Amino acid sequence: KEAVGDNPLACQSQTTATMSLQEPKPKKQRVELEEDDEEHAESESAAEDEDEAPVAAQRNDEGDAYFELSSKRRVTVRKFKGRTFVDLREVYEKDGKTLPGKKGISLSLEQFELLSSLVKGGSIQKEIDALE
Repeated sequence: KEAVGDNPLACQSQTTATMSLQEPKPKKQRVELEEDDEEHAESESAAEDEDEAPVAAQRNDEGDAYFELSSKRRVTVRKFKGRTFVDLREVYEKDGKTLPGKKGISLSLEQFELLSSLVKGGSIQKEIDALE
């Protein structure tokens, strides 16, 4: 007879048995839109119906260009260590200054270009429509 420690399959089944006894991870909750986001989304959908010029960028204290998505979220285009990033991030106020929060993502230029092509090509909208 083999000892359990000598048989890799026995270890695997023992690990599987232990894993099945653990409670399942809770599902991530869907983040609900804040009122400010809903109002902004409504104004954006009205703006989509019209052909209008691109929105002018604003500048933060560091001189980076940004576009407000809502009062608490913005898209910032910035340079870091010589590379360009598109930063989608929540912001907060402290001492009268708007600062970037922890929640968000920085996309490299290549990642942003891929995302942009998926949006422009309609692939993302197609999947959204399929869920609605």
